[in-house]
Amino acid sequence: MKLTMEEQIKQLTVALEQARKEAEKWQTGAEIYEAQATELQETMQLMAQEIEKLRHENEVPRQKQVQVQTMIPVKQQRVVADQELAHYRIIEDALISKIQQLEQQLRK
Repeated sequence: MKLTMEEQIKQLTVALEQARKEAEKWQTGAEIYEAQATELQETMQLMAQEIEKLRHENEVPRQKQVQVQTMIPVKQQRVVADQELAHYRIIEDALISKIQQLEQQLRK
């Protein structure tokens, strides 16, 4: 059964419109993905900066600890240092965990 020229034009017009709609969906999806990826990268950069800041802050108490050692008994010094170190490790671990989550989301 042969299609008339008019029927063929209608079919092509419908197909073209469907293709346009599909292209718009893909373009919108790509724009959303790009925005999310950019946001995740910025967040990861901020978290990396925060980790570096915490490392630096961790060094300052260590330097102060050396100065205070003459004033505080050794056993007490160890307890304070261990508590500070544990505190900074918890924060660092939390930030590393968040960075890993964001990297996984970025890969998806």
